[in-house]
Amino acid sequence: MTPLTVPTGRLHTPGDLVAALPYLLGFHPVDSLVLVQLEAGAIARTLRVDLPAARNDRRAADELALPLRGRPGLRVVVLVIGGGRGDPPEELPREHLVACLEASLAHAGVPVTCAVWSPATAKGSPWLSYRDLGDSGSVPDPTTTAVAAEAVVRGFVTHRDRAALAATLAPDPEEALSRRSALLDQLVSAAGEHDHDDPATMFRRRELVRAQVAKAQHRTAPLTDPEVADLAYALSDLWVRDASMGDAIGPHAVGAERLWTELTRATPHPEMAEPATLLAFTAYVRGDGVLTRIALDRAQEAQPGHRLSVLLRAALDSGMPPSTVRNLAERAAAAPWLPTEADLAPEAADHP
Repeated sequence: MTPLTVPTGRLHTPGDLVAALPYLLGFHPVDSLVLVQLEAGAIARTLRVDLPAARNDRRAADELALPLRGRPGLRVVVLVIGGGRGDPPEELPREHLVACLEASLAHAGVPVTCAVWSPATAKGSPWLSYRDLGDSGSVPDPTTTAVAAEAVVRGFVTHRDRAALAATLAPDPEEALSRRSALLDQLVSAAGEHDHDDPATMFRRRELVRAQVAKAQHRTAPLTDPEVADLAYALSDLWVRDASMGDAIGPHAVGAERLWTELTRATPHPEMAEPATLLAFTAYVRGDGVLTRIALDRAQEAQPGHRLSVLLRAALDSGMPPSTVRNLAERAAAAPWLPTEADLAPEAADHP
């Protein structure tokens, strides 16, 4: 699944951009600061954070601006959604935060196109400019915008709020997780001493994952307990997991994200860290920073200090653009991680 890109020519007022936020973020933001990054005539990335405590305005502004330094051609739209105190239109909520952010962005060499406040992303909500209180309007119906139409065609889902999005990764009932954990224990016990080094075994595991990725886009029945256990065990082989990063692009990217999502819910700890990290990687590639963070949180819950998830979070925190992560996916897809079927043919001939 490629990122939801929106040409700025389709956004005629700040209200259009506010209405687009639920589709850019995957949920309706509440009490949020949103930085919409514009490059090459399109929305390149959308970053959302909870509104900081007022005493932390300056520090939050500096932290948000720092990763954007040194990116020629980048412009930013600052949006505050909600925020409590204020008396619009005479006084807007979080004016000090916006002033700090504009100063920090200017120091980083990033121009701010506009800064706007709105109480919500709902149809009819007022929006007002921090720079000119006379510059104002109403948010159009988010469901009727061009951005919404593209999102529907592309299969993007919009949730009520961030909590509802996080709930899509809530673990399955403990009873089910315990059954699968027992199956995983059996697989580990039955494995040969050198299974993780055996090319034929690695190939079979990768093919198992690849086949389930291809099925996932159209499969309606949930994975069975043995299927969950087999996939979780296959992904515990780090060569197989790393090769599976390439599934974030190409014709089966939607299926890959659906499979990683299901496995994040269905897999017991600590094995769940691998599909959760693959989900984070896939979400990062398509520019969904919120889902990336939620999935990384789940990975760390399952396996604190999990190396790949730590590296992905560092990349996200540093502002690494999705295009760079996509390059990693392309390299993963092209890399000769595992032997091919042809490579294994002579071995198969020697062992009928």
